[in-house]
Amino acid sequence: MNIDEYQTTFLLYAPAKNPQGWALDLGTFGEALREGFPEVGYQTRQNDEGEVRLSFSAVTDSGIEITGFAKTEARDTVLIADASVDEAATFIAWLRDAYVPSPDLVRFTTEAAFERGIDSDWRVPATGDRGRIADELKQHIHVVEG
Repeated sequence: MNIDEYQTTFLLYAPAKNPQGWALDLGTFGEALREGFPEVGYQTRQNDEGEVRLSFSAVTDSGIEITGFAKTEARDTVLIADASVDEAATFIAWLRDAYVPSPDLVRFTTEAAFERGIDSDWRVPATGDRGRIADELKQHIHVVEG
């Protein structure tokens, strides 16, 4: 597996002990996206179960498109769909540094871990640059994928 080309869905969320610790407000989050990225589109939708989600697409300064959604039911959560480690690390660094009220409140997992029943709470480093975040994501993928 070439980890630099590997793509997966990343789930970012508040810690289990503080599930609403981000104080995630979907409208405010949409505006924060608009302020943080050169191109952003978002809209709020309600799914069949009645959950309200903010679906978004954001383009970074380097032209990378990040798509996903944010929701507040049960736990403040942001999902990034089909992203490489570097793409996810870019978005996660922004989320940690520009939106979440405390840098030690960001946990993550991947679709592959979820599918395998691995429910460990992985932490995004509270400090460090995008490269440090990418290293943590790569470590997670190595553990999950073997």
